[in-house]
Amino acid sequence: MNFDQAVVRFETEKCLDFYLDRVDLTQLASTKMAKSEVKMTILNIQSIFSNLSFYQDHYLEIIEDPQQYYTSVENCFLNTFPFKQQALFLGDLLQLWFGDKWKIQNAKNLLTQKNVLTVNEHLPLYLFQLGGELILGANTALAWSVAENKIVAVQVKSIWQYAVFSHLCSRPKNFHENKAIA
Repeated sequence: MNFDQAVVRFETEKCLDFYLDRVDLTQLASTKMAKSEVKMTILNIQSIFSNLSFYQDHYLEIIEDPQQYYTSVENCFLNTFPFKQQALFLGDLLQLWFGDKWKIQNAKNLLTQKNVLTVNEHLPLYLFQLGGELILGANTALAWSVAENKIVAVQVKSIWQYAVFSHLCSRPKNFHENKAIA
């Protein structure tokens, strides 16, 4: 390649780069088709508890692998005023549950006048959604009840401890995409 050809090639590539920087790639037909074909699977609490032994057996693999760790779980979050809502992923929930941080095994953490559930060491509640105010104490939660085998709404005495524990989860780096593993 001679000097004139190199200059033409450089100018062409420069113009092409300039043009591509201004193109909205989401408007390309191929991108639109690919978007419609890709569907992210989201787990739900019922499916997790119907396969809980699988998650117990594969716990370490899940919390170490970003693709598995960051699997979305429907309606799982921590929403504490004055902070913004924080999504909780499969790996977060497994750490919190298996570490007994979001697992209620007795009624002392519940407002007893509002909750008439059976809760004990063998029939715990597994929290997966918390909302309220850290200081004023208007706190509600959704949990999986082992005794009733369903999702229940409860009121916890304080969400402060649960908020702190959720922020202490050790998350893997290099998150690329969400895919359900079960």
